[in-house]
Amino acid sequence: MLKTLRRTALRAANTSLAGSVLRTLDQARLGRAGDLAVLTYHRVDEPEARSRLYPGLISASPERFGQQLDLLTQIAQVVSMQEVLEACAGRAMLPARCVLITFDDACCDFARHAWPELKRRGLPATLFVPTAYPDRPDRHFWWDRLYAMLWHGGRDRLQCEAGRFDLTSDRQRKLAYRSLSDWIKAMPHDAALRLLDQMAAEQAAPLPPHNVLSWQTLRQLAQEGVTLAAHTQTHPLLTRVDLEEARREVSGSQADLQREIGQVLPVFAYPGGQHNAALVRMMREEGFELAFTVRRGINHIPALASGSRERRLTMNRINIGQQTSVQVLHAQLIALWCHGRTRGRV
Repeated sequence: MLKTLRRTALRAANTSLAGSVLRTLDQARLGRAGDLAVLTYHRVDEPEARSRLYPGLISASPERFGQQLDLLTQIAQVVSMQEVLEACAGRAMLPARCVLITFDDACCDFARHAWPELKRRGLPATLFVPTAYPDRPDRHFWWDRLYAMLWHGGRDRLQCEAGRFDLTSDRQRKLAYRSLSDWIKAMPHDAALRLLDQMAAEQAAPLPPHNVLSWQTLRQLAQEGVTLAAHTQTHPLLTRVDLEEARREVSGSQADLQREIGQVLPVFAYPGGQHNAALVRMMREEGFELAFTVRRGINHIPALASGSRERRLTMNRINIGQQTSVQVLHAQLIALWCHGRTRGRV
């Protein structure tokens, strides 16, 4: 039922009538000063460009990404992470309808496709980097390994603790991917990786291509104005490791960035958005000022600036996916700005 409702809402948002309504709402300039929408992208690429990488992490094609940026320049004010930090510290005020653009995982197509579009428009962005991956071609994200195994492995069946899966059609492979990814995310991190190694060996699966930017490229991006920030070292879900390992991942990621690029802002993105109260306390102890989840919603910065620091360590973001057309993004932002104005929520 929820999926049906979501599909219906997406179709409605893409109609010409919805476009007329959005233009009318734009003229009303809804939104409170200090309301911040944080957009989350992963990859900007064509699905067929790198066929052995999981296409579900593609947020937009290069063409659609450029269109989304054009929309943002028309209806919002894109701000930098430094500006958000200043506002959260109470030293500045953000305008109404402001947007922060973030990218998780530092994938190679950021430099190839996303940054040229951002740079052309003079728009700032923040790139969250899993710092054990640059210059390590032997490291691959688990979701890419799982995809390569199911779509490009040498067997048409897979049997493991999670069940038995037929892999003779795209539909069957998609069902297997969904089941196995849920299973992997529910397991302790190290155990999940060991299991993935075992399954990949049994399936005679090829490795996916390495897909994280090099330190040299990251340094160049930082010099050109991209904000680089910590995203752990090896990208575990932090709720699937013990607290001290989580601390090592977080502090190690920050130290890696400081070593490679120099001064780094005290901001962080939780892998998969996963966090709990103990992790938030640990983030505060490690000196972080802002941390981002994947919980959907607007951030009302004046309330965060005057509230507890813990609230700034669980900030909301809006995920951008392949179904996020320009008009859908427009509708999402208008709805969130209206909600913030009428409800007064953070």
